[in-house]
Amino acid sequence: MSEPIIPVHHLPARARIPTRVEHILPSGKAVRNPVHRHDFHELFFFARGTGQHMIDLAQHEVFAPSVHLVAPGQVHGLDRSADMEGLVVMFAPDAQLGNGHSARTELFASSESPATFRIQEAQLAEADALIRSMEVELARDDGGVPEIVEGYLGILLIKCAHWARAARGVTSSRSEKNDPVKRFSELVERGFITERSVTRYAAELAVSPGHLNELVKKRLGCSASEVIQERLLLEAKRLLLHADLSVKEISHALSMDDPAYFNRMFKKATGHTPLEYRAAIREKYSR
Repeated sequence: MSEPIIPVHHLPARARIPTRVEHILPSGKAVRNPVHRHDFHELFFFARGTGQHMIDLAQHEVFAPSVHLVAPGQVHGLDRSADMEGLVVMFAPDAQLGNGHSARTELFASSESPATFRIQEAQLAEADALIRSMEVELARDDGGVPEIVEGYLGILLIKCAHWARAARGVTSSRSEKNDPVKRFSELVERGFITERSVTRYAAELAVSPGHLNELVKKRLGCSASEVIQERLLLEAKRLLLHADLSVKEISHALSMDDPAYFNRMFKKATGHTPLEYRAAIREKYSR
């Protein structure tokens, strides 16, 4: 049997952050938040207002009420109207969520889950009640009981996963542990920096490379190797936008020891060299 694919952490390791809540409040003028990235999850609940939310280089119009999801490592920037109101729930990847763990995976780690989805006013009220309960616990003098806070958070994630499925017309979750496409996506997310062999991923999943490719193509509309390539390109684009690294340093960060090959690969995929892409994307999102 092949050795297991080793998870790769794309951001510097930090101490576990506590679950916390921030409020988006009306201001005297429109607000433009700079592009940035975090090593924790963010759940945005927009109750009022409009705007544009860039998540991983894709523009999403803000409607109210709606939910936006930002996973650890994703680059994002929010431009919001002066009247915007909402709540942001932030939590660590290792939060103890109980039955909410599979919902977290479905929402944040599935290529089939939308980054944004609309909800109804009644659903927003349910989310608000859960978040307020979290805040009550967090406001206690002793900082609250983490298990209680994360219990509310787990329920919130389960509800959000249900609402996300309803928004895209799906009646059941594909979060089962034996779902090979889901497991493949999770393995790629953890291992793409150092492992790009479809054969290796197939061995980890105990299926043949051909069968894995067939399953992935049927579900996602592209080959398994294209999934790996697109994830690598996404990370390159994130770094070119946000990181203060040279192209050579980015190439090495992606375990591509030949910067010239990285340049050729990137240009073939995007039509631009990494430097051309960086200049264009930074101008687009300059503040």
